[in-house]
Amino acid sequence: MRGSGLPRPGRGVLWRALIAGALTIALSATAVASAVLLEIDDVTSTFTREGRQSIEIPEVTRAEAGAPRTFLILGSDARYTDRKYKIKPRSDTILLVRVDPDTKRIAVLSIPRDLKAKIPGAGADKINAAYEIGGPRKTVATVKRLFEDATGQPFPINNVINVNFGGFRRAVNYVGGAYVDVDRRYYNDNRTAGPGQQYATIDIQPGYQRLKGRDALDYVRYRHGDNDFFRAARQQDFLRQLTHQRGVRKLLDVGKRKRLARIFGRYFEVDKSFLSPSNIIGLLQMGLFLANQHARVNEVRFPAHEAKNPTVNTNLYVKDSALRKSYSEFMTGKGSTNPRPEAKATKADRELSQLKRRRNKPSSISGLEQARVEGENMAVLAETKGKLGFPFYFPALRKARSRYTPDEPRVYTIRDERNKPHRAYRLVLWAGAYGEYYGVQGMSWRYPPILDDPDGTRTVNGRRLHLYYDGSHLRLVAWRTPRAVYWVTNTLDQAIPNSRLIAIAGSLRRLKR
Repeated sequence: MRGSGLPRPGRGVLWRALIAGALTIALSATAVASAVLLEIDDVTSTFTREGRQSIEIPEVTRAEAGAPRTFLILGSDARYTDRKYKIKPRSDTILLVRVDPDTKRIAVLSIPRDLKAKIPGAGADKINAAYEIGGPRKTVATVKRLFEDATGQPFPINNVINVNFGGFRRAVNYVGGAYVDVDRRYYNDNRTAGPGQQYATIDIQPGYQRLKGRDALDYVRYRHGDNDFFRAARQQDFLRQLTHQRGVRKLLDVGKRKRLARIFGRYFEVDKSFLSPSNIIGLLQMGLFLANQHARVNEVRFPAHEAKNPTVNTNLYVKDSALRKSYSEFMTGKGSTNPRPEAKATKADRELSQLKRRRNKPSSISGLEQARVEGENMAVLAETKGKLGFPFYFPALRKARSRYTPDEPRVYTIRDERNKPHRAYRLVLWAGAYGEYYGVQGMSWRYPPILDDPDGTRTVNGRRLHLYYDGSHLRLVAWRTPRAVYWVTNTLDQAIPNSRLIAIAGSLRRLKR
């Protein structure tokens, strides 16, 4: 260093310094890597100690750490009697879930079990027969072929999770149950069922509530009185609401990885690559993302259709063109991105402006009808069921040709995560088509998990409405007061257009004495 007056170090000193620095970095990296590998080994050991065996599925595709991941979740209908008489189970649930950390998006796609599909090496059959023929591996091959034949592109399935009925019940109980918005009463006792018409018994009342164990399983499996389309919608909706449970979000914290591994090891089977070190690292990163980000859950509809004579042919079918569209939506989010709060004026805005100008003729919005008298009757009935402790609001508008169900308004008590009781009520309306129900919920629990993270707000008649979308469709519109919260839910298949759902929410009226 000329002119500095300081001695210039020799080349040997520089080399020794560089070597020492390199060794320090290398040893630090080795220590970190060793710690990570020890953690991975600990997680893997915790999983395998619970007694579950991993499944060999060469067809799965390795995902890079931090990259989007597609999971195939299989629910098998294996029972004790099946094992006793060596009956091979079929898959009761075939669910695809794609987690994309970059777009903060979780896509859910349920494949109906009655879909006619080509099963590699076994011809054409209902897709759930693939599980009976070759278990999870054959199901993976069948699902991949279904999408690849339609799109001409590889369909990556990165991991497989297999669960039976007992495992599902116990896993839901382990996380404390799931708060679910139940659209109507689900009831079946088999008293009038004939030979071969027996379905699982169930009795679940409508309204927002916590489902556990058997009730949770019966709810997602229910098919008596509707069909595979609504069953798939219920399963997707249950999974979406489960991801919003605060207890589940805490469980996904990387700091609780061993506890999460115990749950998976105890109640689920996974593919063998699931437990590889590189995959565990990626899953830990994904868990960190899910625990700290407000990911949007998009329910992608599977575009199946019935046969011309469904009473004779119970198979469902899908056109390649429709499947390509769902594939794009599932993989990329195209067509399913939730609207931004500052989005441009929509048809809903224009029709609501008309409503504001024509306050004496609110039914001028197409597809709606006046329902104030029926709503007041429901409010009077609710008063006979005990004190609510907050005002009862009913819709002055309803979807044209819809009707209140024969059941009276449900008035009940719900307990929050801290076990504090809150009063609540539910109004249920049949939307006029098979399996379609919507409703109005009110309760004194003002901040339940279902209302976390609204997609936007809209002011109607002086009320600040919170909007919750699934893709471009509104699934729920909520409104808070100082004493309670109220919301209007769409049907499971989101049959009510956005403008009408907002108008129904804007028409909520209080019973006056």
